Order: sequence, then C-alpha cells, then structure tokens
Amino acid sequence: MAAAMEVVDTLGAGAFSMRALGGFLDCDPTAMYRHFATKNALLDTLVDSVIRDGVADLPQTDDPRADIRANFRQLRRSLLAHPTLAPLVLRRPPGVGAYWERSDHAVAQLHRAGMDPADAANVYQTLLFYTLGHTLSEARQLARAVEKEGAGARGGPVAQVRPPAELHPDLSDIAPHLREDNEAQFLAGLDLILRDLPR
Repeated sequence: MAAAMEVVDTLGAGAFSMRALGGFLDCDPTAMYRHFATKNALLDTLVDSVIRDGVADLPQTDDPRADIRANFRQLRRSLLAHPTLAPLVLRRPPGVGAYWERSDHAVAQLHRAGMDPADAANVYQTLLFYTLGHTLSEARQLARAVEKEGAGARGGPVAQVRPPAELHPDLSDIAPHLREDNEAQFLAGLDLILRDLPR
C-alpha cells in the first residue's frame, strides 16, 4: 500500500498501473493480483486510507463546533496530501467505508449541540459537500503541479479577483475581502456554515 501510494503520488492516479507498481517494487506485476482483484480495488483502498487518515485522533472536547471544524479541516489536509487521488474521491459515495467514521464523529457533535436529526443531516451534508468541493478544486491545481514538477510540488494561492468596478460594482466591492490563501478561505467558509451552531 505504501509503495502504491508513492507511485500514485509520483505518477498520478491516471498513470497508475499494476505494471508500474511491479516495476517500483521490482517484482512481477501479476503478484499484485494476489492482494487486489483489480487495479481499481487497490485505488479504492488507497482512497479509503486517505479519508480514514487521522480519524482516530479526532477531538472529543466540550466544544462541538471546534470538534467539527477539526474533523473537516483534517479531511481537507488528508486529501491534499495526495492530490492526484482527488478524481477518485468523487467515485466513492460519501456514505460508505471510511466516511462512516468521520461522518459519525461529525453527526455526534451536531447532536451534542442540540440539533434534531433532520437539521443535523442537512448541516452534515452541507459541511461534507463544501469540504469536498473546495478541496477537490485545490487538489486539481496541486495535481497539475505534481504532473509538471513531480512529487512534493505545491500549488499556488487562489488568483486575486480584480473586476472592473464600472462593470461589476458589487463584485468589485467584495474583491478586497476574497482571501488569497486557500486554507484561510476554506476555514472562513467552514466557520460561516457552523456560525449558528451553539458552543
């Protein structure tokens, strides 16, 4: 699994193959099929491991909002650590496998904050889809950098928005408040979603 992740991080998920993994491990590629029935089964397991990364360390404090924030911030960081896997995250339905542990943690905090099941479901889905959408957008940029520069490449900040004020006065009005830093922008949005959650 570690070798497969290294190959994916280096070559990208699109270029990953059992042959590439066999070459990396200096063994016959058919040996991989003793452990995984298909290449996609191996890739799905990698995606699960990324989503599950850090779940055991999720906080359980007396502040449900802070605990939820930590959960989704950690999910974002785990996904961005392996940006070339981002397209495969979309193939995984958010209600299976490793998502269960993260989901249960988040929903437990929403219940602790006094939300009924219907509201908790809506807030949870909003948090998850916001996090995945924001992160996958960032990961796409990072994956392109990896393809050009190799493993360890870093994506740049969000492009500054400078619309002409005479054509777009309202957009121009908020432009100074749009953050260039991806994580700062992500956390600001997360805090808006969680704003009305009791502390």
